[in-house]
Amino acid sequence: MSKKYTEIVLEGNFMLAKGFLLGFLSNAKPDSKYFFHRKSGIRRETFRELLKEFFELDNHVHVCIESDLVEPFKKSLKLYTDITGNAIKSEKEIESASFSFSYELYNEELGKKVKSFFNSLPENVTLENYSPSEIIDGEGHGVESYAPLHEYILHANGNLSGCFESVMDVYLNIKKGDLSESIICSEVTLGFK
Repeated sequence: MSKKYTEIVLEGNFMLAKGFLLGFLSNAKPDSKYFFHRKSGIRRETFRELLKEFFELDNHVHVCIESDLVEPFKKSLKLYTDITGNAIKSEKEIESASFSFSYELYNEELGKKVKSFFNSLPENVTLENYSPSEIIDGEGHGVESYAPLHEYILHANGNLSGCFESVMDVYLNIKKGDLSESIICSEVTLGFK
């Protein structure tokens, strides 16, 4: 069974919020996962919020934590709000997550790696609108007079959606792994209850 997550919006300084959360988690549940929107590629709700965060006009920190930790975190945060200045502005339970991606590759070995990656997705992640096109042309070698021809081309685009934690794991595997320069991904969009 997959874990449930909640998005919390904290009012206050990012570094203080991060430090407080990490301190809380080290005591409450050291092995739990957390996802800060600005670090994990999760889309903020509005462009206005993104601009405010970028220019630090408004200190709102968006973070997703396991739902069973929300109440203890709120109690701990309330004890130190006067010191840290951090306060919870809102909380929403996350139902799902999704992102779109695309790629165009000219290396057959890399193409095999990408096809293998998308064939081994977790069960609770759905791959939609995905139909890769592969072209193998033995004549595309050497220097061509007008435009280079490639011996191998693999291109596709699609969407991934499903359980929040699994989608985030796939997204971060792409962004921080060997395929980071090969696959272009949108930001992750959250679906709330």
